[in-house]
Parts: sequence; structure tokens; C-alpha cells
Amino acid sequence: MTTTPPEGSRPGSDADVAAANAGARAKVLGWARRSIDLIPTSWLLTGAGAVLLAGTALFGGLEAAAVDPTPEASVGETFAGSDLEMTVVGVELRDERGMAGLYPDEEEQERLLVVTVDVVNTFPAPRSSVSGNKTSAVVDGIRIDGLEEKAAVSRADDGTSSPVLQPDVPARLLLAWIVGPEDFHDGEEISLTLPDSTHYVGKSVVRGDFWDDVRVGATLTTTIEEVAAP
Repeated sequence: MTTTPPEGSRPGSDADVAAANAGARAKVLGWARRSIDLIPTSWLLTGAGAVLLAGTALFGGLEAAAVDPTPEASVGETFAGSDLEMTVVGVELRDERGMAGLYPDEEEQERLLVVTVDVVNTFPAPRSSVSGNKTSAVVDGIRIDGLEEKAAVSRADDGTSSPVLQPDVPARLLLAWIVGPEDFHDGEEISLTLPDSTHYVGKSVVRGDFWDDVRVGATLTTTIEEVAAP
């Protein structure tokens, strides 16, 4: 007489296969654990450190990339930035306005601090020497440490205010600030910053050429020369 084996005990049943697979997995895991236990801890730490260093190197290293220092210009040296060549000629403290674009109050003993700069527009189209933005990429972006406001810009030859710069035509400009009688003195050392920026061409909302990402392109340290009234 033939007897049917109970459910789950027949050779080749799903239960037998599952049990065999579980036993095999247990043997493999046990072998892996014993193998890891045989590896010295220092080797594991070294390997993990190597993976960490490789990862940080791939994504920029452990420290931020070194930033190039801001160039230092000097009086008479040309700095190129924002598609302009700018050469600071000198800094003067004046009682008379001359061709400067500001009018100091004599009763308040105000004076003018004037930076003379030679500028060449190297862009192949006319450009204004001033900008309506608080941070300027052009000539009125030249700043003096300690003075928050921008300078008034005029031509040194005819006093034209906020002149337009023609391509490749040199222009001597005056940058003027009104200062108090004790704000600056003859022979005093001052620091200037000259602007640089990135040229973009707008094709959608903003069209045409514009200069953005304004930054300090160079610094310049010089002394003030006092000009006596005639």
C-alpha cells in the first residue's frame, strides 16, 4: 500500500528548498564574519580613511580652494577691468573746484578730494562713465576707503559731467568727493579700489550688453597732495 507523505516533507518540496537556502546563507554569513574578524583593525581604519580622502578630493578637497589675492596697482600703472583701462594719475585735496563736478561750501570750509584717472574704453561701443546702480562696474565704481558715497565724474578738459566714453579714445577724468576741513590732509595715505566685473549679453528679459558680478579688481594705496588755492 502506498502512503502519501505529510505536506511539506516530500523530497523537493518548497519547504525543503527554503530550508536548504537558509542553511547555505547562514554558512556564507558565518564565513564572512570569521574572515572580517581575521583582518587587523588598523587595516580597516586605513581603508576607510582612504575612501574618505578619495571622496573629499573628488568633491573639492578638505579645504576650500585657494583664492587669488586682489592685485595691487600703483599710481601711473594701468589696471584693466570691466572692459576699461584705468590709470590713476594722482589724488589731490582742493579748495577750488576747477573742472570737478561738485561745488564745495566755502562757509562750511568744505573741500574737494579729487582722483585724476586716465580711462580708455576697450569695448567696441560707447559706454557711460557712471552707473545708476549702487555698485558700479564703471569709472564711478572707483572708491576711496572711508567714503560711502560714489564720486561725481567729469572730464578734466571741459568739465562735462558723467561723460560718455568712446571706444579706444583716451579720456582724463576727475572723480570728486566733498569732504570736511579735517577729513583728509596733505600727505595722508589713502586706499582706493578699482572695479572689475563680468560682461554679459542679454537675450530675453534684459537685452544688450551689461556688466554684472561687480567686484574689487585691484587696490591702490597712495598719498594725498594738497593743491593750494591760486
